Amino acid sequence: MRRATVDRIAPPVYGVIDLLVILAPAVTVKFASDRGGLGDTNGVDLLLASMVIGGLHATIASSRLHSEERIALRRADMWIAAADALVVLTLAASILPIVVLWGFADEHASMANGGYPVVALWTGITLVAVILAECTGRVVFWWLEPHPRTRRRTANRTR
Repeated sequence: MRRATVDRIAPPVYGVIDLLVILAPAVTVKFASDRGGLGDTNGVDLLLASMVIGGLHATIASSRLHSEERIALRRADMWIAAADALVVLTLAASILPIVVLWGFADEHASMANGGYPVVALWTGITLVAVILAECTGRVVFWWLEPHPRTRRRTANRTR
């Protein structure tokens, strides 16, 4: 494949993978609720919230990758940062809900019984996962890319 073709195809494919990673936990909860006998529309609100957040983040991640393709001095840095961000998103989107719901089960039960929407908690957890992934991708790319040396550093080395 030519480099121009990869540059054109990679960001949207990365965005779709990003969306699927965000949707996976909500789909799992939906299937579990269906198999557990809840059926009907239980779990659909989580799926819709994940679709909205996933669609927005897929657009952001795709545009970040496209931007990094244009400014990267070394293409490997861009792909390493993108892979790291995807790994962080995968782990955070799947482990954070488990940790939060398991660690604070009594609090969540009392809040849910009081009418607090579970989808608000799910949305907050998913947003935290997205923020962690986006920060990871940007920081790793910045860290890996070579930075121009300042004049003062170069002048000090010649002495």
